Amino acid sequence: MPSAVMGFLPASVGKTSGVSGFKNNIEDTIKRLEKERDQYQKEKDSSDSRLLDRKIGNLEDRINNLRERLDKIKTDDGECETCKNRKYQDESDDPGVSFKSASKISADGAEAAVRGHEQEHVTRNRAKAEREDKEIVYQSVIIKRAICPECGDSYVSGGETTTVTRSKPEQRFNVGIAENTENGTLLNILV
Repeated sequence: MPSAVMGFLPASVGKTSGVSGFKNNIEDTIKRLEKERDQYQKEKDSSDSRLLDRKIGNLEDRINNLRERLDKIKTDDGECETCKNRKYQDESDDPGVSFKSASKISADGAEAAVRGHEQEHVTRNRAKAEREDKEIVYQSVIIKRAICPECGDSYVSGGETTTVTRSKPEQRFNVGIAENTENGTLLNILV
C-alpha cells in the first residue's frame, strides 16, 4: 500500500500569541517568591538556622533566574525574538505546493496558512491517485502545535498530511441471470 506523508514545519522555532500574559505570570511569581523570601528573612533574624539560609538562597536563585528570563522577553511589539523570527517551509518532495522556501507568517495567520497548505497536499494526492487509477484508502491532516521555549506561548508548529492508496480491485466475476428455455429454470451465470 503506497503511503505519502507531507510535512510542513517551521523553518525556525517560535509561537502564536500574547507575550504579555506570560510576562505578567513571571512578574507575579517573582513578587510571590520575594514575599516568601522576606518572610524567611524575618524568621532568620529571630533565630540562626542553616535551613532558613538554604531556603533564602534557593529563593534568591529562583528570583534571579526569573528576572533574567523576563529581561529576554521583548515587549515593544509583543513578540519574543524566537517568535519574531519564526519562518515556515514545506519539507515534502511535492514541488507543486506553497512554502517551498522559508516564509514568515504572522502568528495570527499561521494556522490558516498551514491548513491551506496541507489542503494543497490533499488535493494533489487525490489527483495523483486518480491519474494512477488507484483508490484512496485513508487520508488525514494533522495541525501540530508547540510551546515557544523563550516566551512560553503556544504556536502552530506545522502540519502533516497522510494519504494511503491502493490499486483498485479488479472485477473478477460478472454475475448475470439467464433463463433456461428448455425447462424454464433461472440460472446464475458467473463470467
